[in-house]
Amino acid sequence: MVERSVMGQAGLREVGAELRRLRMAAGLSGVEVAARAGVPQPAVSRVETGQRVSSPDIVERIIAALPVDQATAERLAGRVREAYAASVPRRVDAGVSFRPASAGEWAARAQAISDFQSAVIPALLRTPAYAEAAALPGALARPAPVLDDRGKRFTFLVTETALRTWPGTGESMPDQFGHLARAAERPNVTLGIVPGRAAGRAQLPLPLHGFMVYDDQAVTVETFTRTLTLTRPDDVAAYAEAFDAFAAAATFGEDAQALVDQAAAEFHRVWRSIH
Repeated sequence: MVERSVMGQAGLREVGAELRRLRMAAGLSGVEVAARAGVPQPAVSRVETGQRVSSPDIVERIIAALPVDQATAERLAGRVREAYAASVPRRVDAGVSFRPASAGEWAARAQAISDFQSAVIPALLRTPAYAEAAALPGALARPAPVLDDRGKRFTFLVTETALRTWPGTGESMPDQFGHLARAAERPNVTLGIVPGRAAGRAQLPLPLHGFMVYDDQAVTVETFTRTLTLTRPDDVAAYAEAFDAFAAAATFGEDAQALVDQAAAEFHRVWRSIH
């Protein structure tokens, strides 16, 4: 079963490489192909790098957006279907884990971690005071040393709402804002802020809850009582696609820092008015 899954993953990489070659030969950018196919631009990038998306139909729409003959399109679509069927491993479990240590284990072994949070600061970016004030459960409530591993890449997406959600009395927020700015300066960290105005954008999923994606292999979700870990390929692909959609709506670099500074300034105005 494992061999079959590996073969399917290899097939996805081969198809992705061919699609990228065809796109470049046609002089098209990923943005142009995404617009023609009616899919988010990050989905094109994921397909071209051999990663799963939520459905093979998305790949077929990308194929249809390329200037290729019908025979080539049908051949590629057939390979996509075969690769997707083969890359789903046969599991005896439901692909769900409630083990408290599971999130930490995935964080330790993953090379790329993508974290989206709609209401709280990401677990790996929380100060101890913030985590204590928020009274969040499990190991994810404590900052982890994995950020110090330069071999790992971290992408954090935070909504403006999360920046303006102050746990407890709010006393932890000044240090937390400063910690965010310092973390964003790390060479292996990318911090993006999803503006409030982006919530109404077409094709942007509703931010029902936060989640972390590990190497396209697992997803963790914090609940009020425990951390949920998902490992079914279709679940992981759906969350990775949602992350890409939020990333497309986010701002980065100086623009992201400006939104953090605005939230910090607003906090200080409110804090001074009530103390």
